[in-house]
Amino acid sequence: MRVPPFEYYTGLLKATGLLIAGIIIGSALFMSIYHQHLNDALVDNRELKAKIEKLEQDNDSFKKTRNQQSVINSIDIVVEPGDLNPLDKVTEQEIERRVRSDLSVIKGQKIATFAETPHVYQRLLSQKTYHGILDKDYTVSLKTMLLIQNELRVWVTAKEFKRSTM
Repeated sequence: MRVPPFEYYTGLLKATGLLIAGIIIGSALFMSIYHQHLNDALVDNRELKAKIEKLEQDNDSFKKTRNQQSVINSIDIVVEPGDLNPLDKVTEQEIERRVRSDLSVIKGQKIATFAETPHVYQRLLSQKTYHGILDKDYTVSLKTMLLIQNELRVWVTAKEFKRSTM
């Protein structure tokens, strides 16, 4: 039996190799674009869920205290990065959600009670560590608390918690 000469098939092998390389590169490019769009959709979904949760809590507190003028109705949290590294949106929203749940005891309280003892609420957030936010720990410190009419605005700084190893 005779084997055909290899020189006849070099062009076909080059074309086949180029076709396979194009398929691999094209599929990798498609997967990277698909992953980016999926990641954007997941981040948007999480943002919308956080907004819905905040609006539901605000709506419940407004229903309870709509006729009372001298109580705290809503809490607005602003999270700022403490380091030079900016926080991603998912981390920022999770820290905001946890701080809001810690400060939920303030909702519905009278403004006079809050104004008499603000240091108690400041100590509630001083150097507090939140564990397990996207597999990292964050230390939150209170920067400013501002009470405007029925709304409490809180600015906090969040830094990544570094464990000291001995």
